[in-house]
Amino acid sequence: MSVLSRPWKHIWVSIPKLPLIIDVINTILLQHCGAIKAFLANISSIPSSQHSVIDEWMLLLSRNGIMDLTLEKLDKDRLILNNAPYKLPSCLYGINKLESLSLPNCIFRPTCSFTGFHMLKNLSLLKVVLNLDVATSFLWMPDLVFLQVKLCIGFPNSKIYAPKLSQILLFTRRTKTLELGHYMDCRMLTTVILASSRTNQDKAINLTYLLKCWPEEHTFGLHTYYLKSFAIEAERLPTYLNSLRALALFEFDFDDKDHIFALLGMLRISPNLEDLIFELSSKKKGVIEVNVNHFERPAYRTLGLLHKLQILIIKNFHGSTTEMFFVRFIFASAPLLLITVLLMRFPRASPKLKIYVNHQKKKKIGRYLDSCVADPVLFSFNCILALDIYIFH
Repeated sequence: MSVLSRPWKHIWVSIPKLPLIIDVINTILLQHCGAIKAFLANISSIPSSQHSVIDEWMLLLSRNGIMDLTLEKLDKDRLILNNAPYKLPSCLYGINKLESLSLPNCIFRPTCSFTGFHMLKNLSLLKVVLNLDVATSFLWMPDLVFLQVKLCIGFPNSKIYAPKLSQILLFTRRTKTLELGHYMDCRMLTTVILASSRTNQDKAINLTYLLKCWPEEHTFGLHTYYLKSFAIEAERLPTYLNSLRALALFEFDFDDKDHIFALLGMLRISPNLEDLIFELSSKKKGVIEVNVNHFERPAYRTLGLLHKLQILIIKNFHGSTTEMFFVRFIFASAPLLLITVLLMRFPRASPKLKIYVNHQKKKKIGRYLDSCVADPVLFSFNCILALDIYIFH
C-alpha cells in the first residue's frame, strides 16, 4: 500500500470487511480499530486442541459490531470435513446486532439467558448439534427471513418464533419424524423445502392443515420421505393452492404408485403452477408397477389445470415407459410450456461429440449444470431459487 500511496498505509485498520488467511487473523484483529461488519473463516485446518484460537476471534468480533458471521469447514473441493465439532463460545450468544449467521459442524449450546438473535435475518446450520435445555428450547427471532437446517441433531426439539420467515430448507437424517407444529404460524412462508436421507416417514404429516397455514407459499420442494403423506391425503388436500408457482420433487420414483398419486394430487390443486422440477434416483429401482393410464385421463386437459405450466425439468431421466407417458401427458396438457429439460447420463463413445445450446444462455446453463452435480437437495433448492435459468430442448 505504501508503494501506491503513503496515506493508504494504515487505511486497512478501519476497513469493515476483512477477507484473510488464518495465519494472520490474530495479528490483524488485534490491531484493527474500526468496526468489523462481516467475517468469513474456513476453520477446517484448525485442530480441536486449538479451538481456543477461534474463541478469541469470536470474542473480538462480538465487541466490534459483527453483523455477518460465516464459518466454514470445507476442503478445496468444497466437501464438508468431518473433523471434531467446534463448541461455540458463550460470547457468540451475546451479539445483539447479528443479521446473518452460517455455522458448520458446531455445538450450539446457549446460555440460560439466551432467548434468540433478535436482529438475525439469515440462519444456516449444517451438521450442527443443538444442545438446548428447557429454558433455551424456545428461540425468539422476530426478523428471521431465511432458515436452512441440514443434517442437524436436536433440531426437532427446538422451537423458533419467526413470524417473518419466508424461506425454509429442512434436510433431516436422524430424526424419525419432523415436527412442524411451531411453524404453523409462519403465514409469510413463500419457499418450503422438506427433505431427508431416510426413506420413510414414521408419522404422516397433516399436510392439509399445513398448507392452509401457508397461504403465500409459491415454491414447494418435497423429498420421497414425505411423499407418503401426500398420497394418503391426496383426496382431502386444500381445494386450491392458488399461490403455488414452483413444485420440486426429489428422489421421485415414477414406478411408485404412492408417488404418482401424490403428484397427481398436487397438480390437481395447483392451477397456477409454472415450474415443475423432478430429481429422480440416479439408478433405476425396478420394473414398472404403476398403471400408465393415470396419465391418459382427459380431465386434466379439459379442466386446464396445467394451463400455466412453462418449465419442466427432470434430472436423472431414465426413459422408462412411465416417464415417457408422463412427458407426453405434460406436452398434451400444458399449452404454455416453453422449456423441457431431460438430464440423462448417456455414455459417450465419441470424444468429438459436442452439444450446442443458445450462446446467449451459456452462463445461465453453466450455473444450472454446476448445481446438478452437487448435493441433490441443494440442486433442487438452488434451482427453485434461481428460476430465471433457461435451457433449451
